[in-house]
Amino acid sequence: MNVQSPLTAAGLDRKSYLSARDSSDKDLLIYAARKSGRSVLQIRRDFRKMAKSHSRLNFVEYIRNGLYRYDDFSDEQRAAYISNDRHWEFTHQCNNRSWTGVAEDKVLATMLLSTGGIPVPPILGVIDKSARIYPGLEKIDTSDKLRDLVHANQDSGLFGKIVDGMISFGAFRIESADATHLTCSGHAPMTYENFMSNFVGDNAYILQHSLVNHTKIRPYASALATVRMINLVTKDGVFCPQAIIKIPQGSNIADAFWRPGNLACEVDVETGLIRSIAERAGQEVKFYDEHPTCQGLMGLKLPHWDQLRDLNARAAQIFAPIPYQSTDIAITPSGPVIIELNYGGGFDLPQYASGRGMLTPEVRAFFEQHGCVIGGPSKSKRSFFGRD
Repeated sequence: MNVQSPLTAAGLDRKSYLSARDSSDKDLLIYAARKSGRSVLQIRRDFRKMAKSHSRLNFVEYIRNGLYRYDDFSDEQRAAYISNDRHWEFTHQCNNRSWTGVAEDKVLATMLLSTGGIPVPPILGVIDKSARIYPGLEKIDTSDKLRDLVHANQDSGLFGKIVDGMISFGAFRIESADATHLTCSGHAPMTYENFMSNFVGDNAYILQHSLVNHTKIRPYASALATVRMINLVTKDGVFCPQAIIKIPQGSNIADAFWRPGNLACEVDVETGLIRSIAERAGQEVKFYDEHPTCQGLMGLKLPHWDQLRDLNARAAQIFAPIPYQSTDIAITPSGPVIIELNYGGGFDLPQYASGRGMLTPEVRAFFEQHGCVIGGPSKSKRSFFGRD
């Protein structure tokens, strides 16, 4: 009898992502018909118009953005929406593709940002059983080396991320350890050998100290929150059309919006004030007037906002060969720290968090200047991963 191997941390997240991902079209139609009082035929007809337009919205996006309530949107507002399925098409058209690995490899990106004077979390070591070496960094390829590093950094806690991972798949936080076992948040204790062979598997991970939120953010988050800055780099500088803060809730250790219960809030780019509070709840994004359990989030001015904007602009210009990009920035007690710089950035998160389409005239003009055909047929198949 074949014994199925245990899922790695990334495999467990992938399974969770799929289980919470999409309802069937039938369930979505029933939901929209009940909520709107319109017939299934009317909803189908309206959706087909959007699916055939430049937006190329898929049915999940159409429902999740609430666009089935079509009297709530003007034609101009509806035209501003665009499907996340077109994200890679636009991203590759705008960017120098040879820079993909520089941005997506967290070791390379951290080294480049650090050399450029950007505050980043130091890499304490890299778990990697392949032939790759990491100049200036400790490579951890045995359980004994892992035990030594964990014990040396036990007081501050450790956070692990896949070197080239996306949407936080496989992320872990080590909460405690002894001579034989370590314990990650949400998981039973594991021996160091089992952790390396089964939990990590063949993935390469960077290990960093666990950061904490600024005291003004801490009451609203269960783990580290980050601000997603959407960056359009031009010859005149860096234009940021939208900013979103992603806030983990409950037992979640990562801020990705796909994780059940997490919140995403639009932040006014000029002032740093929180303007919306959204949750990806069920078939449709749910908006709150206030944090579900703690008062004061709506209208909160994020600390160190001017410093964050300056830091974001410098990082974006270091990666200027990637004109369409995004950064994820934590706001710690000592100031902002860039956690990641992304090659591109999903269209879904800013639309879900703000309740508006992201194709403003400025954003549309930027994409068109880079040769993106807004109204033309999509060149890419539906992407599996977003960037939330």
